[in-house]
Amino acid sequence: MATDLVDDINVGLQELAELEAQYTIFVGSSPEDVSYATTFWNSLALQPPIESRLVSADISQRLKVAKDPSIKTAPRPGASRNDAIFEKVSEQRTEEDRQKYKDMAKRRDQIMVLLKKQREERVKREMISRPFKPKQCRHQSNRHAPDVSPQDLDEDIQHVRSLQ
Repeated sequence: MATDLVDDINVGLQELAELEAQYTIFVGSSPEDVSYATTFWNSLALQPPIESRLVSADISQRLKVAKDPSIKTAPRPGASRNDAIFEKVSEQRTEEDRQKYKDMAKRRDQIMVLLKKQREERVKREMISRPFKPKQCRHQSNRHAPDVSPQDLDEDIQHVRSLQ
């Protein structure tokens, strides 16, 4: 067993020597420069993209196990107190919502009253100004009808033809 351990160490040293042959050696550099260069190159080691990893911490790998519906869990001792607090908060929230909707309804009613009042004033002004508006004739075709007799019209047409 001791020989196996020695053989493993020798194999490890040989692999280490082969790896060191592949690295750049800073000949004539100070140890400080070598440590800076090593730190720099180690910081540039890129991680593989998340898609190529088999397991990732930020991606859940499995679905959660479904709970058995036949097993009922006993309520926790503080659960009733939490439920009471939750109910109290939800009651406050519903009261706030009700009040908000009541305020919105009041505002809507005020707007409707204002619009109705403006409409009544507009109709009232229209009724006052109606007698002073010019009369509009209902027959649009009569509006553009010529006041000339057909004989005069024929004479005018012949006169225009003679000019051409």
